[in-house]
Amino acid sequence: MVENLTAKDGKNLYVYCWDKADNPKGMIQIFHGMAEHSGRYKEFAEYLNRKGFIVYSSDHRGHGKTADTVEEIGIIGEDGFNAIVEDKHLIFEQMKQEHPELPMFLLGHSFGSFLAQEYIIRYGKELKGVVLSGSAAQKGAEVYLGGLISSFQREISGEKKQSKLLDTLSFGSYNKRFKGDGYKFSWLSTDLKEVKKYEEDPFCGAVFSIGFFYYLMKGLRNLYKKERLKLIQQELPIFIISGEDDPVGGYGKLVKGLFEIYKEIGIRDVTLKLYPGFRHEILNEVKKREVYEDILNWLNHIYA
Repeated sequence: MVENLTAKDGKNLYVYCWDKADNPKGMIQIFHGMAEHSGRYKEFAEYLNRKGFIVYSSDHRGHGKTADTVEEIGIIGEDGFNAIVEDKHLIFEQMKQEHPELPMFLLGHSFGSFLAQEYIIRYGKELKGVVLSGSAAQKGAEVYLGGLISSFQREISGEKKQSKLLDTLSFGSYNKRFKGDGYKFSWLSTDLKEVKKYEEDPFCGAVFSIGFFYYLMKGLRNLYKKERLKLIQQELPIFIISGEDDPVGGYGKLVKGLFEIYKEIGIRDVTLKLYPGFRHEILNEVKKREVYEDILNWLNHIYA
């Protein structure tokens, strides 16, 4: 089922709802990644339906059908990172209105996981648990440099123009380990059928706008400030999952860094699992059922 929801600034949001769950015991909101869309989570959502969970996911601003046209892919608008976070909370409120009796979970993948990291600072107390997939602690020199370049480009060219420079600096090295597979986006998964589908999808793989990178870097710079991290509820369970061959997570290093950050601020139930041989999109891997089952077992453990 598809719904349209109007954001606070009038933007039309394209929302997927998979609700074919008999006797539902919980709800999950999925935040998808950069340069993709929510429709790619259909198989996973239907799996969760069969296990008793209702699933919602919306295409972010500048993504999928929320972007209206392919030409608008990658343009997230003024203060886009924060606007997307607030869009997600609006959807959360609708979910709670429809099923006030059900506990709420969140799963954020890749760019969606950074949105989720921000979301739990603001609204974590309303959640039963959070899964961060293909995530990392993205801070330091790369984020600082990305902020400087995107700020300079924004002054010169505005926000809507594609930034091939920042795209190359951000992702240009990701495929080096996997060139032999013959695809530009082999770093996404060992399942090359899924990689091919991604590359053939007109709503996937675009070069994003200067404004996207500008607001993303601004958001990342705010994520790891100690005074803000302390706003996360210490009782909130967090499950961090990633492929060991995922370049976004620094092949495990940056994922472990995120785990340590949450441990250091006193999160009482934070779990990390790295999957050997898996790449970035662990929900689209050859052995994705292992990930499905791990997420389900974690959900059931928290639910219990």
